Amino acid sequence: MSCTSSTTADLRPAQYNVQIWRNDSWAQTFSITSNDVAVDLSGCTILIQVRTKPTSTDVMLSLATGTSITIGGVGKNEITLNKVVDIAAGNYVYDMNVTFPSGLVKTYIYGSFLVQEDITRL
Repeated sequence: MSCTSSTTADLRPAQYNVQIWRNDSWAQTFSITSNDVAVDLSGCTILIQVRTKPTSTDVMLSLATGTSITIGGVGKNEITLNKVVDIAAGNYVYDMNVTFPSGLVKTYIYGSFLVQEDITRL
């Protein structure tokens, strides 16, 4: 599959709630498929933003392709995150937007983002 609007199904985003401790690394891999077929993310730009609420203008944490997000896997459908969560403990929301080379933008994942206060100090 290529990154065009004709081959990316119109799917509802999957809900995935995150619970993490402050100052820990959010290290995770998501696999994007459509009807059990890998969605080729080659050339795509991926952006994840964590906010206090969906309508908030304040971005508490941002991850992007090339800095804290990489695309890989055999089918080029794996999105790997690696970012230290250095925001205040609290309840947030997030989503993952994928922009295809054609300009099509899809939200594949969303959910709550709970940050617990870290107890151990380094």
